[in-house]
Amino acid sequence: MANIKEFLARMSESGKKLSTNKKNKKLFISLFATILLVGAVIGIVTGVKSSKNNSDDETIEASHAIVKSSCSSTLYPDLCFSTLALHPEASKKVSSQKDVIELSLNITTTAVQHIFFTVEKLLKSRKNKLTKREKGALHDCLETIDETLDELHEAVEDLHEYPNNKTLVQHADDLKTLISSAITNQETCLNGFSHDGGDKKVRKVLLAGEEHIEKLCSNVLAMIKNMTDTDIANEMKMNVNRKLKENMVDEHGWPEWLSVADRRLLQSSSVTPNVVVAADGTGNYKTVSEAVAAAPEKSSSRYVIKIKAGIYRENVDVPKKKTNIMFLGDGRVNTIITASRNVVDGSTTFNSATVGKSNFLFSRSLINGKTSSRDIF
Repeated sequence: MANIKEFLARMSESGKKLSTNKKNKKLFISLFATILLVGAVIGIVTGVKSSKNNSDDETIEASHAIVKSSCSSTLYPDLCFSTLALHPEASKKVSSQKDVIELSLNITTTAVQHIFFTVEKLLKSRKNKLTKREKGALHDCLETIDETLDELHEAVEDLHEYPNNKTLVQHADDLKTLISSAITNQETCLNGFSHDGGDKKVRKVLLAGEEHIEKLCSNVLAMIKNMTDTDIANEMKMNVNRKLKENMVDEHGWPEWLSVADRRLLQSSSVTPNVVVAADGTGNYKTVSEAVAAAPEKSSSRYVIKIKAGIYRENVDVPKKKTNIMFLGDGRVNTIITASRNVVDGSTTFNSATVGKSNFLFSRSLINGKTSSRDIF
């Protein structure tokens, strides 16, 4: 009997150990499965991140290659690449040369805005005791900088349409004209100050910023030329029977961008003017400047100012808001506009021009003995 009880006790103890071993085995299996699952998840996440990083790296590398290729055609390739490659939008929005140019225009616009604020600060600062000439030159700078901003914005809008809505030649000419004008504006601003006079200190404050903008614009111009020249060459290959010269000028030699209405005006022997300028008082105004001042702003059609024979000694300032003005004279040797304002007598370069800064046409008139009957501006 004792042996039976002892046997049963041993069996009970063995059962408990076996049960414990099974539980431990299940716990181990469960723990091992969890470790495997966590490892798999980590592996997947790491793989996704690695794949994403590789994709991002490839995108950045491709963008930088496009930027480097575009900048290679510029006068300042190092400045071009460093300015663009470090820009946060370079890897997101750059997939073509056109994208590089647009980003360059935006960066240049920001730089121009900065110089505008610098000039405003100089004018408003009470610490700076500016002379009348310095103030005049700085105000001229503000106007040229404002014109530069308009030209850069217009270039961006024109670039958005490229290569549609116009011929490639028209696009190329318009874009290059806008950026060339923007470059000239920087020189005009700086030339308003003396190099050896008292205002050379003010000029020095603006010099670095203006030269930086000029270089940025130069790079944009080079890239635009490279892009448009390439596209025009490709178009010529695709259209071997097409003559580009016929697209650039018509059979009479007029520029393609000149509207039919303007061609008729310039060719017509009897144009009906909106107003007449006559020094002898027989017209609506005695001076050209008075007629320009009375002209409408932002006109959508040509406003013809007839200038009768005579010598008009005046600087004619045509503000940029006075658009579509046409001067019509009485012949090369009969209608003459001349003046003597210059930098030597204290005027700035910006204000020394005989005729000012806007879009207009000359026809059969003579400006300072240089303009012929076919000159177009």
